[in-house]
Amino acid sequence: MMDERSALLYAKLNSFNSLVSKTKSFIRWSLQQVDRPYVACSFGKDSSVMLHLVLEAKPNIQIKMLAKAETHLIDDYDDVIKWWETKFSCEVERITYKGWMEGGTKKGIANNMKADDNDAFFVGIRREESVARRITLSKFGKFYRMKDGKVRIAPLSIWSVDDIAAYLVSRELPILRAYQREGFEARTTTSIPSKFPHEAISRLKDADVSAYNKLVSTFPDAKYFT
Repeated sequence: MMDERSALLYAKLNSFNSLVSKTKSFIRWSLQQVDRPYVACSFGKDSSVMLHLVLEAKPNIQIKMLAKAETHLIDDYDDVIKWWETKFSCEVERITYKGWMEGGTKKGIANNMKADDNDAFFVGIRREESVARRITLSKFGKFYRMKDGKVRIAPLSIWSVDDIAAYLVSRELPILRAYQREGFEARTTTSIPSKFPHEAISRLKDADVSAYNKLVSTFPDAKYFT
């Protein structure tokens, strides 16, 4: 687990700064290839790094966040988003759809992506995160035109979690409470997952009982998972 001091030392490495420089160049090139891009940002560690890099190249780019009713309860997303909006004079468009706790389905995400008139989107996925992402990034690359014509741009595909930590700390970017508790290796989510929800709800109860009580107040059935 990389602490703040280690992250600052890591950020001085030539290899890290070379990676940042190459990523910036790729982002600038990508922006020249598309007309109406946006940043798909969850405000987790990866998408926050990506957002900062893209905003440096295109300060007025559209920012979208897919959220559910419980998003603002399960971590301090509101505070983190407010920091970005204040610091960069930008506006985050929150697209709220129904999750499984409200009887919704995954189609809500797909429908929102198809409904806009953007021709491209930046997403903070990395090969290191999972086998599935390593396969899809190896097969389609960082700049991929999908079947519907939209371009998926993944500038952080080869970044490691240490690279992410070094960038966040050295640029003094805000991080969610989950990373403060569990370290940069933690995986965050904007919703209570439908698979093994008891783990996420139990962690929330242990970390912030007030937020847990608000969750149960909104979704009474959540108490049966703890």
